[in-house]
Amino acid sequence: MPPPPVPTNGGLRAAVKAQKKAIKRQLREALAPGHSQMDWAILKTKGLNLRGTENILRVTPSTLAAHTTKEDAWSCFFGKVYNLTPYFSYHPGGERKLLRVAGKDGTRLFVHSHEWINVEAMMDECFVGYLVPEPERAEPEDD
Repeated sequence: MPPPPVPTNGGLRAAVKAQKKAIKRQLREALAPGHSQMDWAILKTKGLNLRGTENILRVTPSTLAAHTTKEDAWSCFFGKVYNLTPYFSYHPGGERKLLRVAGKDGTRLFVHSHEWINVEAMMDECFVGYLVPEPERAEPEDD
């Protein structure tokens, strides 16, 4: 007996795809008025210091790990450290999602969830600096 014909209207595959889209929509949090992605793009053009530092820094993992709160959250993506704090109210997934990577390297999760987004373009005004290794401790000399 030959296999059954493939449904021409998408059948089960289309239903599963529609259900996945509905679930994704439900997982997104409602953004407050004036906090859309377009509003974020406009905010970035206003010349405000969204990075929270005066200069570009060399950030060690221990320094990065100190920035884990909603009021002061940094994360690293592709070796670059960004201040996430100003972006919390603009993130479609809500602040809880951003806090998952606060104080750590969020590259892996970012790529998994946002492979189509250019983090450098999205967060350029929040760029704090580059992640660098911890400095080596000098060993005490024996006499």
